[in-house]
Amino acid sequence: MGKLKRGECVELCVEGLDERGQGLARWGAFTVRIRGGVPGDRIRARIRHVRYRKRLADAQKEELIESSVKRVVPRCSHFGTCGGCLWQDIPYEVQVNLKQQLVDQCLQEVGIDVQQEPPVVADSPFFYRNKMEFSFGVSANGGLDLGLHIPGRFDRIFDLEACYLQSEISNGLVNRIRSFVQEAELGAYDLKRHEGLLRFLTIREGKQTGEVMVVITTSAEVFPQAEKLGSALMEAFPEVKSVIHTVNRRKAQVAYGDEEIVLAGDAIIRERLGEFIFEVSPTSFFQTNTHQAERLYLKVLELADLKPEDEALDVYCGTGGISLFLSKQVRRVVGIEASEAAIQDALRNSAQNGVTNCEFIAGPAEEVLGQLKTEHFDVAVTDPPRPGMHPKALNAFIALQPERMVYVSCNPKALAQDLKRLTQAGYEVGRVQLVDMFPHTPHCEVLVRLTYGSL
Repeated sequence: MGKLKRGECVELCVEGLDERGQGLARWGAFTVRIRGGVPGDRIRARIRHVRYRKRLADAQKEELIESSVKRVVPRCSHFGTCGGCLWQDIPYEVQVNLKQQLVDQCLQEVGIDVQQEPPVVADSPFFYRNKMEFSFGVSANGGLDLGLHIPGRFDRIFDLEACYLQSEISNGLVNRIRSFVQEAELGAYDLKRHEGLLRFLTIREGKQTGEVMVVITTSAEVFPQAEKLGSALMEAFPEVKSVIHTVNRRKAQVAYGDEEIVLAGDAIIRERLGEFIFEVSPTSFFQTNTHQAERLYLKVLELADLKPEDEALDVYCGTGGISLFLSKQVRRVVGIEASEAAIQDALRNSAQNGVTNCEFIAGPAEEVLGQLKTEHFDVAVTDPPRPGMHPKALNAFIALQPERMVYVSCNPKALAQDLKRLTQAGYEVGRVQLVDMFPHTPHCEVLVRLTYGSL
């Protein structure tokens, strides 16, 4: 084998998965990542990027020569073009098995060998998302497109016909808004020239309440048709309870702005998880799969083995979802979150639901945990961001020595590294539970119960 080159086509056998669900193959001294490949596949792939020092390459699947699993016909016509549903051509039950294999692989790499509980699967692998972000873009003929990004191309989108991740209402809104802005001859924001009006469309849904929010994000250019659009959407879609215009004056491609203008309806919508009602604003964090989030939170309660006199700690608590669920079964909950806005949401959510035994503290976990070193917590939950717990936060967490712990992770590799440190500090890994929040993608949530010593 010669030197691996960009643009070269090679035949590869997929041997494993990385933490993002990409297929891993060997080509000489190189590890090659292949989007859409799963273990056992034989693939003809085109090399797109090569990192010679790291002996790492990325490849695009050109032909599936031999499949290790029976592929199915994807429901979506955009499959392969869109960056969303990586595994829509794989039967759902196989997808879940692959995720469990990925979790096992990551844990075994750090010496943890635990039998997983049966996975908590989604009732339906379609129409499960409560939030979608769509982008406006300049089409090849200079017109306007509204859709999703092509994988690896933040400057290119495709015009969306239909997406099967959120809802039929969402598809109807996308088509209605596209027609409106095209008829009004409004232009899309050009990322390279930093000019143009329309940047993003965000649709949020209360899956349990039926309430829908539409957020249009624009540049600072004048948008005189904004109120007309808001009224048109409220009239055409009775489910829409909020239409908001946000202005993003920065070059950064983010789907929220520096200011918010309510065009029609309310500033928030409501969603329900279990017995709790949550107010959702344009920038609120909320678990993307409502139905599975409720199951995840209930599973946290089960694994935590709560007692009425427990003092509970919720690290990386976000807007307080897990904290509220904990509050009904323990004496007190302390939630920690770096985002001041999220803490304000958590305080509002607890007050709205009549919860009085939750305390929320804004600040980096590594700092706040150190301030709590004189406190005693019987049980703790941590749900860190994708990279895992900050090393200083993990050390401070261990110093508190809660008797029981539930670790919630969206990244099996980061989870494994943190579990390795926790086991070295005297914690024992018990039950491991996968909750599938994101069908058709490699992403999943994993819950792990830990106990200190022989408790």
